[in-house]
Amino acid sequence: MTGQHERQDWRGQFTAEELSAIRHQVPHAIQRSQERSARAHTEYDDPDGDQDVYGAGMSRGVQKEIRHLLADLSSYREMQVPRSRRTLTFLGDALVFPLRVGKGMPRNHRRIRLNYLPDSRRELFEQTSNIKYLDAGLFELDQLAGAEQLARLEDALTVVSESGTRTTLFVPYYSSSPQGVGTMYFAPARLNGRYLEFSDPDRLTYQVRVADEAPGAVLATVSGFADGDRPRTTVKLRPRPTETKDK
Repeated sequence: MTGQHERQDWRGQFTAEELSAIRHQVPHAIQRSQERSARAHTEYDDPDGDQDVYGAGMSRGVQKEIRHLLADLSSYREMQVPRSRRTLTFLGDALVFPLRVGKGMPRNHRRIRLNYLPDSRRELFEQTSNIKYLDAGLFELDQLAGAEQLARLEDALTVVSESGTRTTLFVPYYSSSPQGVGTMYFAPARLNGRYLEFSDPDRLTYQVRVADEAPGAVLATVSGFADGDRPRTTVKLRPRPTETKDK
């Protein structure tokens, strides 16, 4: 018998072109923002003249890069949140909201605690939380009787409801530091208290093409720790210590 909450594959919400753009362009957007943020004090070179460093600067930078790289898709649209610097990015009925999780990806990458969650963002996430692509029984919420219900913020709700159909929150989330980008994922997200819970995340990878290579060439492999040729040396026995003679 088919379960009432049989899980749907969220990838079916996107066309092949959109999925390709997400898997190839979003990692580049994250990488480009990391590079800008890492040199923010000297040559950030932001198109809007911002001089943001790590933290909020990284998050805003990733969103700017995503908007630039996805703007050619026919389903792409964006909306400015009233009285805010935030511009919401959509692919059809998907809200694409990038999130930096810190210097390292938590071991449980399917449940991320939000250290910073202002009321406006909470309301946005609540309004768009994933309810379509859930594993049965995976994200059951414990609702406390009489729990305080936060007031709805009209601006955020108006923005995401203008399309007439329910928008689903999709999050490209990643770890990074000034030294580089760590792990990256993309998945539909559901807000549970101060946590975002992700259903069936896709891992994103960033690949660097060799300079001057023709399109379609094999991508360069990034060397791992201690990789490379090592010089050969002659094996020599350590001389035994001189035995002390009895006088």
